[in-house]
Order: sequence, then structure tokens, then C-alpha cells
Amino acid sequence: MQPKMGKMDIDYQVLHDAFFKYQTKPKLTSHGDLYYEGKEFEVKLREMKPGMLSRELKEALGMPEGAPPPWLINMQRYGPPPSYPSLKIPGLNAPIPLGATFGYRPGEWGKPPVDEHGRPLYGDVFGILQLDEPNYDEEPVDRSKHWGDL
Repeated sequence: MQPKMGKMDIDYQVLHDAFFKYQTKPKLTSHGDLYYEGKEFEVKLREMKPGMLSRELKEALGMPEGAPPPWLINMQRYGPPPSYPSLKIPGLNAPIPLGATFGYRPGEWGKPPVDEHGRPLYGDVFGILQLDEPNYDEEPVDRSKHWGDL
């Protein structure tokens, strides 16, 4: 029997470069991490924060610049998400952007959630409850003593 020589045309330089020149180390799991099939394809969410809409998401939802998210009306009706109690959502528990108005026409921010006395239910929707924070820039600093001296 004769071997079938010359049937495959392999460029050994390209093969060498693929394995030795351009090869990179794979992302390894840390010690004690449980590996499961498909873990390397998971989306890393470190750069994403709840409530912050990316430009791509706004474009996919068809939101013009300065428009509220489409789920704001339901949040005003049913309340903020219970998973994120301290999340500030403009039009729900934080002031809306400058130049924006409340209303139900396209681009408007719905009805502010208020009680029977007109006070906001979830936070400072109107931007009037600004707490006066002390301005430490104007106070004189005594630099003659070291901090912590008795």
C-alpha cells in the first residue's frame, strides 16, 4: 500500500504562527470558582449600572435625546423597582432634566407620583427639596496645628 502523499497542502509557517506567535492565554477562573459549560460566553456586567441606559439601548428603543424611558409611566403607577431601593430614577424619585416637562405627549415625563396633598411619594421629583449642604470652601482652616494633636 502506498500512502496518499501530497493530497493536503499545508503551509507550515502559518500553522507555526497560529500556535506559537499569535496564541493568547485563555481567561482562567479564579481559585475556588465553579466552572460550568458556557461560562466563558457570559456577559460581564461590571461596566453596566442599573438605571443607566447606553447609547445602543436608547437607539434600539427608538428614544430621542432627552426623552424618558418607555417604562417610566408604569414605574410612576406601580412604584420603583424593589430590587434597587436606593436607585434614583428621574421623574419617579429624582428631578427630571432641565427643560423637560411632565405630561403624556411624546417626549414628556408622565405624571409625577404625588399624594393627595401634592407632595412627592418617592423622592424629590420637582427638585425643590435641595438640602443645604455646608460649603467648606469658605471656612478658614487653622494650619498652625497638626491634625490629631492633643
